[in-house]
Formats: sequence, structure tokens, C-alpha cells
Amino acid sequence: MDLFRLFPGYRSIVFDEGKEPLFLLLLAFLIAFGGARGYARVARNRGWGSGSIAGVHVHHEIVGIVLVLTAGLVVFTRAGTDNVVRDCCAIVFGVGAAFILDEFALVFYLRDVYWSNEGRDSVDAAILAVLVCGLLLVVSEPFGLSDPLARHLGRAVLVFAVINNAVFAAVSFLKGKPFTGVAAVALPPFGWVGAARLATPRSPWARWFYTSKKLARAQTRARDGYAARFQRWLVDVVGGEPSTR
Repeated sequence: MDLFRLFPGYRSIVFDEGKEPLFLLLLAFLIAFGGARGYARVARNRGWGSGSIAGVHVHHEIVGIVLVLTAGLVVFTRAGTDNVVRDCCAIVFGVGAAFILDEFALVFYLRDVYWSNEGRDSVDAAILAVLVCGLLLVVSEPFGLSDPLARHLGRAVLVFAVINNAVFAAVSFLKGKPFTGVAAVALPPFGWVGAARLATPRSPWARWFYTSKKLARAQTRARDGYAARFQRWLVDVVGGEPSTR
């Protein structure tokens, strides 16, 4: 569709690289998530009711599931081979994914925790999804040997660098640092930092390797550390502060 052809670099960086569906998906996701979360915050402040059918509260995650399934189904039909249809499906999928992840915590905990502390997991999931999509947009092959570095480094050196990067990213994930792990795929220093710092208390790494003393340090860091305070602030800005009741 080449919708944003007037923007410098869009055609060469996005359209010609075949990334327009992913770009439209990400854009639709951001707009839909912002709209859903913004409406929920306004409704919370003004005491507006929620939509219901026959007295049953219908969460917008249900609408999201319908949209995601519809878009996915159409893409696998003959119509999905058309570029315009594929781009439209990407938009629909992005909107549906935003509705689902906005209430991810409700699906995970199987109860309405939207404005509770557990509900903050929905914002974490949405931010992580945006990071992954952004990574896929800017890095065609994060660990590919077709990377421009291959023209300057020997194959063995490049393979070693790729494996080294993957290991540090994996350690970051095991330490309960998904944002750092995703960033490490494109920027290795994030993986080094994530691997060097304390794991989160509930992470597999902490369960496998930490003594009770080190686990207590991790719990303190997770509660009072700079990174934890910044993450809480960011989630509050994006998703709103949790209810104190």
C-alpha cells in the first residue's frame, strides 16, 4: 500500500524491505492500546459502566480475540496473498493484539485484576510486544550471517560473536529481565548488564542458583532498586496507578 511514502526513508527502509505489514501492525497496536487504556482511565475516574451482554460484562479482550482470529484466518486464504488484504489484516491483527494484551493479566490470573498490582503485568506485556515488533522492524536478521559484519569479520569470529550475544540474552531472560533480553538481541551491552545484575526473586535463575541470603538481596533490589522504581513509574505513566483498595 505504501501508505507513508511521503515520509523520507519510508519506501527504502520499510516498504521495499517488505516490512510494511509489520509496521502497520505496530502502528495499529500502539493506537489501539493507547485508546483502550486511555478510555479505561477516563471511565475509572468518571465512574462509567462497562459494556455487557445479557448482564455479563464483556471485556475488550474478547473483541481482541475475535479480531486476531479473523485476521489470521483471512491471511491463510487465497485473499491473503493480495498485498492490500494482507496489510489490512495486519492492522486488524494489531488492534486485536492490543485489546488482548491490555487485559493480559485478566487472562493470566483468570480474574478481574485490571486495576490491581497484578494488572500491571498487562502493561509489561504490551511494552514487551512493542519492543519485539520494533526489533523486528529495525533488524532484519539479528543473528544472521548475512549481516554487514560478515564482510569484515571471519566466519568463525562472527559465529562466536553471535553465540556470545545469544548466551547473554538468554541469561537475561532466565534472570527475569525480558526487556533487557529483547534489547540484548540488537545491542549486546544490554545483555552484559542484564547477565551481571541480580536476578529477580521469582526468576528461574534465582530458584536454581541463589542462596537464601542472595535471594533476600534480590527481593530488596526488586522492591527498592533504581530499575524497579523506574519500571513502576513507567507502568504507572502508561497504564495508570493501581487501585489502593
